[in-house]
Amino acid sequence: MKIFSRIVAWIYGLTSLIVAFFCLALWAKMLSLEQLQLHLERIDLTTIGIIGTSLIILGMLWLLFIVDYLHKSRAISFDNPGGEVKVALSAIEDFIVKRVLAQIKAVKRITTKAFATAKGLKLINRVVLWSDNEIPGTCGAIQDLIKKYLQDIVGVERISVIKVYVRGISTHIGEEEPKEEEPIIYE
Repeated sequence: MKIFSRIVAWIYGLTSLIVAFFCLALWAKMLSLEQLQLHLERIDLTTIGIIGTSLIILGMLWLLFIVDYLHKSRAISFDNPGGEVKVALSAIEDFIVKRVLAQIKAVKRITTKAFATAKGLKLINRVVLWSDNEIPGTCGAIQDLIKKYLQDIVGVERISVIKVYVRGISTHIGEEEPKEEEPIIYE
């Protein structure tokens, strides 16, 4: 990622310098529009099209890599006696999914999105529940489990909100039955 970003930055930097040089040369009347047109006529239009398309594709890829990097590098931090500790929000999301699926058998699927806000950690959970369970009680159990996990295990004290959206209710007919596993108890 770093090498690709540096290469793209150099390419865009050099391209910007060349364009800026021609703009300044036109402004300072060191180069006339006719001379610029003669230089551009020597270059094949296909070459210009390929260069332009390549620059656009490189720029879009670069932006995608940067957005992906920023998404993966989201973290919360707190001070410990030994120094600063950073916990990636993606690690919290993955662990919440695993814990909820392991401990609450009423949940068929869950996806979690964590956000660090000024008021604290905000979690949005989208779940698919098995049909033979009480929805309010199950959602409350999910929220309690997540809150306890975040406070006791991760050490997050400021939790702004834990939202649970029920995306669907699934029957066991033709579906995989929920597995009976030993629950993991936090103390």
